Amino acid sequence: MTDPLQFLFAVVLLLAVPGPTNTVMATAGAVNRGEGPWRFMAAELAGYLAIVALARLVLLPLIDAWPVAGIALKLLVVAYLLYAAFRLWRKPIALDERRRISPWLVATTTLLNPKGLIFALSIIPRAHAVLWAYFVAFAILVLAIGCAWFLGGRTLAIVSGKRAGMLPRVGAVALTGFAAYLAWSLAAG
Repeated sequence: MTDPLQFLFAVVLLLAVPGPTNTVMATAGAVNRGEGPWRFMAAELAGYLAIVALARLVLLPLIDAWPVAGIALKLLVVAYLLYAAFRLWRKPIALDERRRISPWLVATTTLLNPKGLIFALSIIPRAHAVLWAYFVAFAILVLAIGCAWFLGGRTLAIVSGKRAGMLPRVGAVALTGFAAYLAWSLAAG
């Protein structure tokens, strides 16, 4: 996608749609009171940049050579989403020793988020004279929208008070839904 306006629109739209990373970011905002969004935003950006680089350098040629590798990759993503949902539900707050969401969970969830593959393979141009500008714009949008999800979770926790403890379970249900959708898309074709 080389048209800058279409690129910006596609990135904003895909980042804003609820998904595994946004669920974890909002949950982090809700349960990590007294902590700013910066480490989580950096973790999200690191996760997206890692999957985009991996997909462009390794996965695209691998999937082109062996289509079954794409199926195996999707199955791994489904398994990870179910694992993350289980941890969010069971703890009931994930995940580190202080009963908080860790930046590591944000980075890992983002690395395994199917959106990363969409960015890498469909939205970010494969080649362009100013490819770096697309990556800079992508990074800025990841940080801004990630911050919005984090602060949205924080606001929801403040407004809902005692019911904020349910947010990780809501996140677990959402992650399970994403895993089910991905598994269904695999089975459908």
